[in-house]
Amino acid sequence: MEKTFAIRDPVHNYITVNKVELNLIDSTYLQRLRWISQLSGVRLVFPGAQHSRIAHAMGVMHLAGEYAKQVYGEHKKSELNHKVQLARLAGLLHDVGHGPFSHAFDDTVYRDLYPNSPHGHDLHRFKIIESDFLLPYIEDCGVSTTELSDLWQGKDRVMQAITQGALGADRMDFMLRDAYYAGTSHFGSIASKRLISNALIEDHENVPSLHYNLKVLEDIFQSLLGRFYMYRGVYFHKASAAADILIRKLLDSAKDHLNLAERTKNLEEYQWLNEYTLIGEIMASKDPEMNQAKDYTKRLLSRDLPKLVWESTLPESNVKGISGNLEDDAKTIAYGQFIKHVEIEAKHRNIPSPNLYITNTYPMSTIDSKEFEVGNIFIWDAKNTFSPKKKSYTLQEAMNNTAYFRSFISQVDANRERYVMIRVFSDVGDSQWIRKFAEDRFIDSSEPSIDETSY
Repeated sequence: MEKTFAIRDPVHNYITVNKVELNLIDSTYLQRLRWISQLSGVRLVFPGAQHSRIAHAMGVMHLAGEYAKQVYGEHKKSELNHKVQLARLAGLLHDVGHGPFSHAFDDTVYRDLYPNSPHGHDLHRFKIIESDFLLPYIEDCGVSTTELSDLWQGKDRVMQAITQGALGADRMDFMLRDAYYAGTSHFGSIASKRLISNALIEDHENVPSLHYNLKVLEDIFQSLLGRFYMYRGVYFHKASAAADILIRKLLDSAKDHLNLAERTKNLEEYQWLNEYTLIGEIMASKDPEMNQAKDYTKRLLSRDLPKLVWESTLPESNVKGISGNLEDDAKTIAYGQFIKHVEIEAKHRNIPSPNLYITNTYPMSTIDSKEFEVGNIFIWDAKNTFSPKKKSYTLQEAMNNTAYFRSFISQVDANRERYVMIRVFSDVGDSQWIRKFAEDRFIDSSEPSIDETSY
């Protein structure tokens, strides 16, 4: 019998690993994730959210394995064991490319390395798993890097869905884990065991695809609503966004002086680059050219955050209708609707133009059924409840065929669209006069005061 080891986990209770998996977890590249936070800006708002990327990676490994056992349970034992091992490694290694401060590193350093990709860490992981730092451990697990790459790129639509889909292991774990540590479990509720135990592979339009049993439609609906509330109330909290501004600024200010792009390409050096070593380098530097990065770092460490002074929530089509680039178009809207007026007012007051920082959220929606269709995930009606001739449905079709869901969504379905929050922040010293100026000039009785917003 293969020897296994149990790792205690507050979300899944125990995560069981075998010896070769444990060797992989103990490698420097996996242990590096111990020193990279899961929620870099959020922890300045929710002090309990101090968990690391390695805890999330192991949680995804666990859930991906449970999914594979469920949907491939009728396969031969050798094939089943291989599918489970592949799913577990895909989960364990999915974030191995993340840099210090995770997505902020994507927006700064990785953007220089991979200018055409918004998620540079996803591309960098392909290089890392092929390196001598990880390849021997992966091969010891009986999995090839080609299989991992194919899974991550969606060449196996079922395996991708159970690891990275709308309700896959990655999203399941980060919702449960982030909600637990942030103290918002009422937002991040998801019936993971029930959903996994009701997952199955069936044909949709003659293509084998991941399905969920119709009887868990309510659980799916609740999970997607909960994820929306996590984004709205935790990940995109205004103070979280303010902290992320400082993180991006310190990375932007430090990246050239510390040669971060080249050190990221050099995998020997990159294995030691994490939030602790980077902050230490910045704070210990005597180079005058590092003073700006050091100032942003001090502001982050002392929680001297920018303040929200203006916000607009718009349909995604309105934002991307200018050039099609969400970030650029958000900046254009913020400047035209607000910033240029602040600059004119500052000139009128004969004071320097304030430092203003623009942020935008990802497009959000409470229930985005298209996400399921794009991810090739469907609902299975085994008892032909809706039609005697059909069993496989899209999420939208299943909701439309369910009376109480149909009545719930009828008022919003026709005009449902994802929306984007565009925000402008200023430094603390300028925030009061800008807020007062904004209230007097822009806010009427039909809109909430920016002082009362709570995200």
